[in-house]
Amino acid sequence: ASGSLPVRKSFQRLTAHYLFALDAMLGEGSGHEQLIVLEEDLEISPDFYAYFEATLPLLRADPCLFCVSAWNENGKPSAANDTKAIYRSDFFPGLGWMLLRPFWLELRSQWPNEYWDEYLRRSHVRKGRQCLRPEVSRVRTFGEVGVSKGKFYASHLRHVRLNSELTNWTSMDLSYVSSAPRFDDYLSQEISGSDFVILEYLSTLAKTAEPRKLAILYEDRTWIRCAKFFGLPEDQKDGVRRGTYRGVLALTWQRHKVYLVRDW
Repeated sequence: ASGSLPVRKSFQRLTAHYLFALDAMLGEGSGHEQLIVLEEDLEISPDFYAYFEATLPLLRADPCLFCVSAWNENGKPSAANDTKAIYRSDFFPGLGWMLLRPFWLELRSQWPNEYWDEYLRRSHVRKGRQCLRPEVSRVRTFGEVGVSKGKFYASHLRHVRLNSELTNWTSMDLSYVSSAPRFDDYLSQEISGSDFVILEYLSTLAKTAEPRKLAILYEDRTWIRCAKFFGLPEDQKDGVRRGTYRGVLALTWQRHKVYLVRDW
């Protein structure tokens, strides 16, 4: 449609800008081994740099990680309260993220002409690798007007919670996310130690109830109902829902740790 042409051209210019900037910082002869990408319309948390300092060794050590992100697109207050939680995700979050030089050198010759972030979400680019992302975001966007023309900003993006606490990341044990097998073990223990309930059960819990671990089974056809209940984005990209790992999404709802489980 002719009305979408200016938007498409804007995304093409943006994607070309990312190509220039990433290659300038991580290309041949740059001398840099890692880069934090921070757009100009992002506010950062007090522990933003400490978060990346603590996760950089994990990114360097694990070839099954391709990025660390400071953003959780499921991070509304209704679903994100654990400020110390980090998870692996099959979905590229973007919005304040770190990558290493070898990953850029892998990408540069295949860089797309538009929609660079959607490109990074494709399975042939991810190659089974994951990103690390927090439960409570370390960035918040105030970019209501931009290339995307405010798409999803009023309904979702502006409601994502920004962490306000100083977390001593370097003193934390992050070994549970240091590799996919370790994270698999962690999730298996968490899920097996949870009470399996149906979604409707949550509505019966008093807000003063003692915190519990709960697991809810969902199917692809019932995902939208779960997403609406927790205020999550309903879409998926290349078969992966936002923030999930092998079909599992961990969140915190009214102090309860909740695992939405498809086929663990």
